[in-house]
Amino acid sequence: MSATSVSAAWKGRSAAARTAAWAALCGAELLVISLVREIPQSGPSWQNPYFYFRTFGLWGVSAAVALALLSWPRRHELVQAWRRAQAGHDWRAPLLLNLALFGTFLTAVLLVRSGAAGSVLPPGYRLALHSVLIGGTVVSMLGLDVPFRTALHIAAEHRANLAAAAVAGMLVPALSYLAQEGWQPLAGATLGLTRAILELYEPDVIVDVLERKITIGNFSVTIWQNCSGYEGIGLVTAFLSIYLWAFRDNLRFPHAFLLFPIGVSTIWVLNAVRIAALTSIGAHLSPLVAVHGFHSLAGWIAFLIVTLAIMALAHRTTLISRAAVARRPATDGGRLAAAYLAPLFVLMVASTVTAAFAPHDTALYPVKAAAVAAVLYAYRDVYLRFPWRLSGAAVLAGLAVGAAWIATDPDPASGATLGAWLARQGAPVTIAWLVTRTIGSAVLVPIAEELAFRGFLYRWLIARKFEDVPFAHVSLIALVVSSVLFGLLHERWLAASLSGAMFALVMWRERHICAAIVAHATANAVICAWAIGAGQWSLL
Repeated sequence: MSATSVSAAWKGRSAAARTAAWAALCGAELLVISLVREIPQSGPSWQNPYFYFRTFGLWGVSAAVALALLSWPRRHELVQAWRRAQAGHDWRAPLLLNLALFGTFLTAVLLVRSGAAGSVLPPGYRLALHSVLIGGTVVSMLGLDVPFRTALHIAAEHRANLAAAAVAGMLVPALSYLAQEGWQPLAGATLGLTRAILELYEPDVIVDVLERKITIGNFSVTIWQNCSGYEGIGLVTAFLSIYLWAFRDNLRFPHAFLLFPIGVSTIWVLNAVRIAALTSIGAHLSPLVAVHGFHSLAGWIAFLIVTLAIMALAHRTTLISRAAVARRPATDGGRLAAAYLAPLFVLMVASTVTAAFAPHDTALYPVKAAAVAAVLYAYRDVYLRFPWRLSGAAVLAGLAVGAAWIATDPDPASGATLGAWLARQGAPVTIAWLVTRTIGSAVLVPIAEELAFRGFLYRWLIARKFEDVPFAHVSLIALVVSSVLFGLLHERWLAASLSGAMFALVMWRERHICAAIVAHATANAVICAWAIGAGQWSLL
């Protein structure tokens, strides 16, 4: 490696570290501002600066997400322009200005809260003072990483995307307000549809329109805000917006916009079906299953059904797709992507379906394990081509992760329910269940999760033809994103994110996904062995 390439690599890492420090400072200051409660006052909310901060904050975050999506095809150009702007930029003066404004803001907040300034300054002056200080702090953040003039020049070059992102960002607060204020009419319509569905097969349906309550026997369901259907409508709308943008080159417009009314109406109808099924399950089967299992998870099942159906419809219908995928043979790349993603998808669907039977879902774990095993067997020709071998580094990393996971168990007492359930079973059932759970946790789950997060997602974030990206390719952005998303799949998201990063490092070192699978399997095997041996059932 030449001196020039080493220098370029060092400068690139230095710029990335500088941007990361800037982002961390911005996030910390915005978090402190958001944690400050409203100023005690008797006036309307429009006189409170935090009303505007929340509104513009929601708009800013939404616009930033939209801008990232719109600018993704030109991301390399943007990164290079940003790095050129960083070169020679003196960040010390902007940093001092930012800290001075932020410190003044905190001082003003303390004075108002203590009553020293709150009783002296009228609401209008307090609004002006806090707005100036918050606005100045936010604006001063922008000059920390690159000069204002250069940032404005970059913005001018991408003004079309900025304008579109600004409009998209405005839609989120507006839709949020409409959802909060307009859920009652939607709830009334949902009540009517649910009643019509139930009366198809239930002989005694009692409906209280004013309370929005449906009763069958001794079990009642009240359609509140979160049951009205607007959450599902919002999720499907957001999914479709991202989907249409991501596949815009393959779809026919304006025909593709037909997916919005199709998706929205379908998820709303399925929400009414969910409530009807919930009511019948609670009345005839078990209120516990209805409330603690079926209630929330059925909504996610409906969302999965709608999103999968929409993608199938879009790609197989010539009215919407430029070239119907159904008429083309599957490519090797498509089958390879399916081999990496299908096990995790089946695992998530099986987990959702079995969890809908809570609190009786524990006994259904073998069903989930069998489903994952079946899809792994279906793609065995892909996995058998992997260079499987036992790596000492992977085993050591797995042992470290497993030990750390056991040591940081936040609530060992939470496993009492599982322990009590196992105690009620006979020895053959208990042994069979524990063996199945160990195989699932130490073999099936590591393969499914590592294939998806390290094998596919990590490399897909680097290049869309993920199969061309070597497993040893180092990308800090892909590492962070894939590890955090992996962590969010788990209840202990931070510990899981760090574990995911460790598995990625093992993959880098050993240059293949097999090493990450071995490390993950070792960690889970250690956890299962400790849980069974010590009776610490919270780990399972």
